[in-house]
Amino acid sequence: MHQNQLFNRTRIQITIIYAIVIGLITLLSGYAIHLVMIRAFARTVDRELNTLAGTVHDTLEAVLQQPEIVDPVAMSLLPGLCVAGQKCSPTKSDSKIAELTQKQGYCLRLLNLKGQQIATLGANRHQFTDEIPTMHWKTITDDRGERYHIHTLQLKTNDNRDWGYLQVAQSFNRLDEYMSSLHLMLIFGIPLAMLLIGGTSWWLSGLAMQPIYQSYQQIQQFTADAAHELRTPLAVTRIAVESALDVEVIEPETRNNLEIAQRQVRHLSRLAEDLLWLSRLEAKQLPLQLQPCCLNDLVSDLEEELAPLAIANSLAEPLQKRIDLRLEILVNQPIYVIGDSDRLYRSIANLINNAIQYTPADGVVTIRLESSERMAIVTVEDNGIGIAAEDLPHIFDRFYRVQSDRSRNTGGTGLGLAIARAIVQAHHGNIQVDSQLDLGSKFTVCLPTKAARSKT
Repeated sequence: MHQNQLFNRTRIQITIIYAIVIGLITLLSGYAIHLVMIRAFARTVDRELNTLAGTVHDTLEAVLQQPEIVDPVAMSLLPGLCVAGQKCSPTKSDSKIAELTQKQGYCLRLLNLKGQQIATLGANRHQFTDEIPTMHWKTITDDRGERYHIHTLQLKTNDNRDWGYLQVAQSFNRLDEYMSSLHLMLIFGIPLAMLLIGGTSWWLSGLAMQPIYQSYQQIQQFTADAAHELRTPLAVTRIAVESALDVEVIEPETRNNLEIAQRQVRHLSRLAEDLLWLSRLEAKQLPLQLQPCCLNDLVSDLEEELAPLAIANSLAEPLQKRIDLRLEILVNQPIYVIGDSDRLYRSIANLINNAIQYTPADGVVTIRLESSERMAIVTVEDNGIGIAAEDLPHIFDRFYRVQSDRSRNTGGTGLGLAIARAIVQAHHGNIQVDSQLDLGSKFTVCLPTKAARSKT
């Protein structure tokens, strides 16, 4: 399957689609998990803050006596509390308060009724923006730019007078460290995951296309076998018809019928030969006889050989009007490609034949040879009937006819362009078409030159 360009291209397209779809699903799932984990972490922090704030709030309200005054009893309940204008009390390193403030990033503030700081615990060296506190969750930033998630509760004295406010906050450091680890894992994990997804997609696409490729091979083999088996009976039939036509005394109607049969047998014989040849070429059963081939000589021979066909074109009035077949060689030196000269000759001849057949009387068919960036370019251009835009993607398909009636009159098998493309692709080249209805067509064949093929 890897030797067939059509299946390779299709497999690559399917792989890309698989990778995009699976990659998007993976990324969206990862992003959703990321959001869920952040929200879960935030809820955990809120719950811890609420529990700590409620515990401290209830403990302090039981001992507070004067509004906006921190009593010694309150100081003893919160070792390490730093009151504004006073010396901070020491904090035991093994105490619960030390663990909360130093290890888990909590801090505590006592504010007066105007929102001014009275005492701090855990963030005594840092200043927050003073403002009248509100009774809801919020995020604040200290003078060092460190962010805190904060919860505010109103404090009352033990005789139910307004004392001030209690704020309990937790630093975002723990969340930031968690997020940094998660982002680092994503940075290294996503490329690895995409590589695995790409490899898996390539394997899956090959697995999915295997039955199709096997069916394609069976059809190819059937076509080749059928074409091969038809050759003998068609040859016998043609000989029999020609022998019957050689009889001198024959009824006119019988002769006419035999001539019709003769034309049809010849058409079937050409069709069988073309099918067999194309099937063997695509199956790599016809190895190329590679040798240096001069394209200057090749196009010159083609112009000389096909000039009579241009004069007697079926779309013109025979021997009265003609098609102008021109040759333009736009290079100053011979251009050589490594290839099979006979097959290249046939490929370009098919293009010229098509151009002549579908160009009306007094038209022009131009064969042009040029080079660009280590590529030889052969162009066959006409000002004939052209091809509609909807037909362009299919003209290289087997038996595809743009205008069936006109194609039938020309006697073609419908395989000329398919054969031309197969030969060009076998030489590592490509063929393109540019056409507009009623304005003409241009077929461009690009082949790597001898120097370019030598380097590859």
